[in-house]
Amino acid sequence: LITPTMKSKIMDNFRERMNSCGTTTIKYLLFVFNLIFAISGLILLVAGIIVLVDVNEYQHFVQDRLMAPPVVLIVVGSFVFLVASLGCYGAIKESPKLLNAFAVFLLIVFLIEVAVAIAAIAFKADLQDALKKQLDKSIARHNNADMMAWNSVHRNMMCCGIQGPKDWYDNLNKTMPASCCKPDLIEPETNDCKNALPLFMDRYYQLF
Repeated sequence: LITPTMKSKIMDNFRERMNSCGTTTIKYLLFVFNLIFAISGLILLVAGIIVLVDVNEYQHFVQDRLMAPPVVLIVVGSFVFLVASLGCYGAIKESPKLLNAFAVFLLIVFLIEVAVAIAAIAFKADLQDALKKQLDKSIARHNNADMMAWNSVHRNMMCCGIQGPKDWYDNLNKTMPASCCKPDLIEPETNDCKNALPLFMDRYYQLF
């Protein structure tokens, strides 16, 4: 026969197992969440590096402030990865202090990402306008350094001029650079370099 004492012990043991099972489930769910969070941080970091390399390739036209967006992506991605790693470690170790620190850093990450997203939306037009002015100046000057940079853009981006070949035609006494004169190098969809350069692309800003 099961005595009341034995019954009480069985129930207590059952509750302990249920609590332990619930705690373990929460721990691993938190670990998986932080692992996904860490991967998203790495994706941001890699995207920032790719964009930085992309933009750096056309540094002749780019002012220092135009290099800021990819650098911000790299910094935010690194910070997200570190915070997520802290969360993973805290979840596995079941450390309240680490998990509290993770919660604080998570709030900071959220605020930073909101601020960066707002800045990207607010300054998108300003950044594009600044780049457009630099491109206009370089075509108007058309010195050796400008021509070398533009030839590289024409060949790599398969485009010609800012808005199209007419930009050169109007500034080079009704002539065009040789890199504009090969039809097979010009893509119909990106005939103008303005739509081909990374800083003018909408998907570049959608990263934020």
